[in-house]
Amino acid sequence: MIEVRRDEDGELCGYVDQTEDGWRSISVFGGTLAVLPDRATATAHVLERGLASLAEHWWLRHRPDGEWRVVCIQEASPSSVRVALDYYSMPGVPTLTIERAELGSRFDLRLDPD
Repeated sequence: MIEVRRDEDGELCGYVDQTEDGWRSISVFGGTLAVLPDRATATAHVLERGLASLAEHWWLRHRPDGEWRVVCIQEASPSSVRVALDYYSMPGVPTLTIERAELGSRFDLRLDPD
């Protein structure tokens, strides 16, 4: 994975990674933002959407055959992410902390489940 940082302040916005289908734009915690045709487009996507995507609803599923469910990001870092297991992040809503190494093996976490 290749880090993508803002030129102005060096803030980590996410990553890009080449796949069989193109280039994947990736959030700071390792969740898939999108798969795009080339590295330049994926890098621009991370700079535009990477940090902003943390405020959006994401889709989570347990691998290999779990159902997709909407979650809210509560806390994100390059090593892990904590999500509220509901459409809203409110007191009493169950949460789950996912280590980066678990993404792709135990869990899928992405902006769009398709």
